[in-house]
Amino acid sequence: MKLGRGAKFIAVASASLLSFYASSGLLTQGERCALMLLILAAGLWMTEALPLAATSLLIPLLQSMLGIQGFREALQPFFDPVVMLLLGGFLLAVAVDKHDLDEYIAHQILSRFGGDARLLILLTMLTTALLSMWISNTASTALMLAIALRMTEEVRDSRGNLSKILVLGVAYSATVGGLATLVGTTTTAMAAGMLREMTGYEITFLGWSLLGLPITLTMIPIIWLLLLTLFPTDVKRLPALKVELEMNPRQRLTLILFASSIVLWATGRLPEPLARLLGWGGHGLSSGAVAALIGFLLFLTGLLDEHDISRVDWGTLLLIGGGLSLGSALKVSGLTARIGGVILSLGELPTSMTLLLIAFLSLGVSIIASNTASAGILLPIVIGMSGAMGIRASIPAAVVGIATSLDFMLPVGTPPNAIAYSTGKVSLREMIKAGVLLDIIGGLLTTLMALILWPHIL
Repeated sequence: MKLGRGAKFIAVASASLLSFYASSGLLTQGERCALMLLILAAGLWMTEALPLAATSLLIPLLQSMLGIQGFREALQPFFDPVVMLLLGGFLLAVAVDKHDLDEYIAHQILSRFGGDARLLILLTMLTTALLSMWISNTASTALMLAIALRMTEEVRDSRGNLSKILVLGVAYSATVGGLATLVGTTTTAMAAGMLREMTGYEITFLGWSLLGLPITLTMIPIIWLLLLTLFPTDVKRLPALKVELEMNPRQRLTLILFASSIVLWATGRLPEPLARLLGWGGHGLSSGAVAALIGFLLFLTGLLDEHDISRVDWGTLLLIGGGLSLGSALKVSGLTARIGGVILSLGELPTSMTLLLIAFLSLGVSIIASNTASAGILLPIVIGMSGAMGIRASIPAAVVGIATSLDFMLPVGTPPNAIAYSTGKVSLREMIKAGVLLDIIGGLLTTLMALILWPHIL
């Protein structure tokens, strides 16, 4: 959502004016500088007046110029273990795509099931979510949409709703599938990284999956039933895909490393009850260390070469580093504690209301800005204020990490939404019609999980 020079000017002017306004003595010099940096970064990220990665590189530079912290300290978050975790995940996704392992898995699952149209739609959505846990939401959407639309080529659909259900079902499933792992979507990794950077608390790979996977598994049948209700179809049966694919040696090796990465990420540090039951607490390697090992093995085995490095989403890695650096600046300056104190002075809200507001604020911001930028803006604020409000920082951080990736309403909300809209099978009005209901359900479900389930995990 690029608004050009005007937006850039507004972002800079807003930061300057707010910094000037805050110079009344209520804030220290460091807090004023951090506040200016926050408003400037938020404005540039939300308007995309500069490329998102460029704004991220500006954050450590301005910290040193404004005296918030030294350039070396401001750069350290760019090399946070969560950045290595995502880099390993990106490399694994490149290998899966390069050797068509994702296509093989999707075809193998869907080619075995023909018949009932509703069940095949659900299976398509579950397959999309499964792939989206490990490869980018964009890639899983593009792949599964091509397969889904091929299934409907020769189907007579008098109402024309079958393609709408499949297109939206694939896009929405890719979105919720990414919530289940720390490598599924960038906002989950940002939440874990920012929490570690600002509080020292580390959410393990398995620990995050225990948070996100229940939301994924709950949202998919809800999306399925809602789409079937909003867009009724007369089609009762669909033909199974007729493909004859055999796994080649490269795909087998990729699958071995893919499965190994899942096992190693899941067993780094086991939850205490499970560790007591097994008498083993895990192998002890962090998720970032496992990602580095997997990346090394991908190159060692020849599955990747130096030409594949350019296929990694370096812009996203820089964006996450910038978000973590911004969080560090707000913490070091004391601004997060100050924000928490201001919020407390307004009156204490019940925990349930606070988390509900955080969830829907995250959703609202992600509608007008990218989900990654939204997480970068909100995470340092909610983590900083949580201590003053008597809430464990891990819970509101997880709420932001998930809710910022739960927009189903507009094509600009997430890349899967944009891909679905670009097919021409669904109108903007139809996407809003389904998406606004799912946004509300997603926000309420996230809040409910944060109140009932997550306190027993985090």
